[in-house]
Amino acid sequence: MRDIVRDYLDGRIPRRAFMKRMSQAGFGVAAAASALKSLEPLARAQAGQGTRGQSSQADSRAGGLTIPFEGTGGELLVEQLRAAGVKFLFLGNGSGLGSLCDALVDRPEMQIILAVHEDHCVSIADGYSKASGKPGFVMFSRVGTPHATANMYNAMKDRSSLIITSDHAESDREGRDGLEDIDDWLETVEQFTKFRWVVHEADRIPEWTMKAFKLATTMPGGPTYLRFPRDILYKKKVRAGIYPSGTFNIPMTLRPNLRDVEQAARILLEAKSPLLNVGYEVTASGAVASVVQLAELLAIPVTQSTSWRADFPTTHPLFLRSSAWRYPETVDAYLNIGGTMEGSASEGGGRLRGAKIIHACVDAGHLGTAYPVHVALAANIKETATALVDAIKSMATNQRLTQIRESRQTATADFTKRMRESAEFAARRQFDRVPLTWEGLSFEINAALDRDAYIVEEFGTEGPRSLQWFPFAEGEKTKIGRTTGYSLGWGVGASIGVKLARPDNQVICLQGDGGFLFGQSEALWTMSRYDVPIIVVIFNNRCYNETRARMYAQGGRQSELKKDMLSYLGDPNVDFVSIARAYNIKGEQVESREQIKAAMQRAVKATRDGRPYLIDAIVERGQSGAEGWYPAYSVAKARTRAV
Repeated sequence: MRDIVRDYLDGRIPRRAFMKRMSQAGFGVAAAASALKSLEPLARAQAGQGTRGQSSQADSRAGGLTIPFEGTGGELLVEQLRAAGVKFLFLGNGSGLGSLCDALVDRPEMQIILAVHEDHCVSIADGYSKASGKPGFVMFSRVGTPHATANMYNAMKDRSSLIITSDHAESDREGRDGLEDIDDWLETVEQFTKFRWVVHEADRIPEWTMKAFKLATTMPGGPTYLRFPRDILYKKKVRAGIYPSGTFNIPMTLRPNLRDVEQAARILLEAKSPLLNVGYEVTASGAVASVVQLAELLAIPVTQSTSWRADFPTTHPLFLRSSAWRYPETVDAYLNIGGTMEGSASEGGGRLRGAKIIHACVDAGHLGTAYPVHVALAANIKETATALVDAIKSMATNQRLTQIRESRQTATADFTKRMRESAEFAARRQFDRVPLTWEGLSFEINAALDRDAYIVEEFGTEGPRSLQWFPFAEGEKTKIGRTTGYSLGWGVGASIGVKLARPDNQVICLQGDGGFLFGQSEALWTMSRYDVPIIVVIFNNRCYNETRARMYAQGGRQSELKKDMLSYLGDPNVDFVSIARAYNIKGEQVESREQIKAAMQRAVKATRDGRPYLIDAIVERGQSGAEGWYPAYSVAKARTRAV
């Protein structure tokens, strides 16, 4: 970009060539024309035609790295988004977005995806970011912010790269407890954002937008939040510099300390029964293959930390899946790579007592805070895994490495095979039950899907029973969800974002009925308007089984008397197919294997034809959830007058 400006100012290229090269560099016609207009005074001055003191309006604070632009505040925002590579803008309705929308009228290459609820704006953007690896941009009305906070919280827990924005009270009215205003909007989202700011200077809109993108995308990522007073968005003839993406999209591949790497490698080499636990940073840093290599080098069994992805191939013989608690070995060395240390079951729990703990992640705030560690590796996970492999190889001969692998590889593979076969045998014996079992339904869904389908799930306690039937690995299916925030109301919107990011992959949303009832029906509006061909399958057991299972596990009065005070969702039995039909989406209800087979064929055909399809699958309630009792009450019967 600097070369283009320099060539033009030096007279080496004419105006037409300047416009062409700017277009090739990714700038739109309006941005290029505005830059050209801003450069003309300096060009005339250099040619002896101008007045002394005239210069371009490139932002001097950026050292000439910006592209000059003149326009409204809204146009400055849009041009900076374009420079950042934004294709989709996930918007809610609000008059404060008027200047932004005015700017988008003449920029058809940037597509609005409208949602009718602010929380869905965020979940759609989150799904898009998770599937594409690119940041998602969101904007909605200032008073819509409270609606959006549930999925802002989910995005923060997942460290998703989102730039969330809204309008703000006019500069001369804020702080007066006026219309659509409170004392401190930023405080309301402080826990859910990595960075937050109110932009008060129109000519700094690109600067603050660039900063929001930079902070959101630098690992560990997280949502950033900007508010733009309405008057600065509508302000005209604002001159500012647009930041090309290369000026703030800077690689942050931090390498681990070699001394710490050697200490960790020695612990793993000397361990008799090590355990490796993977977390979301493995996928986020593109380190899956490197971590697989590390696990295979020493035949270390692998467990999965809480994550929105499958961070290790689920069909790999070293992967313990949900059988981790049944693995018979006592752990003497534990490597958590890319995950948090919560002390949960997936991370070994009590079996870690006496083990040497190694924790590796780029989020240094997690190291040694929730769990004491012997070695902490604060670095990029791909760099860390590669360094550990190199260190281990340098410390041991090939013969010793082979002996270590053979000492536990067969035993671990035999264990995972037995557990898998045992679970499948028990599940298959009940495949034909009516209503459907979770396992039987999932088996038939998987059989109908493409090999490289994306699975977006928002399950609760029953999730492992379902997800074990889907192979997640490179070249196989890809799992996105459940969020680590566990705030329901995310899955349907997220699946829309995933499909926008992966239009040529089959996408299916697996959603519990309880989660769907957390305000997700409105997401079907967006799905229908934009012809988003997704299969939505609602696993409908007419209860919040996760809530019930957790409460009953405490052995209290509810469990003793089989009285479910909160979780039963029958009466009324929600007709999800009719809800879909209200949004012009076809669907059907099923409750047997034969019905789901036929329904999946129709769903696949509908999506091949370019439309979404919803299946309401009646599944067993399971365990102690077979009862339909709840504390009934009728307002109608409580009346003393028929009014």
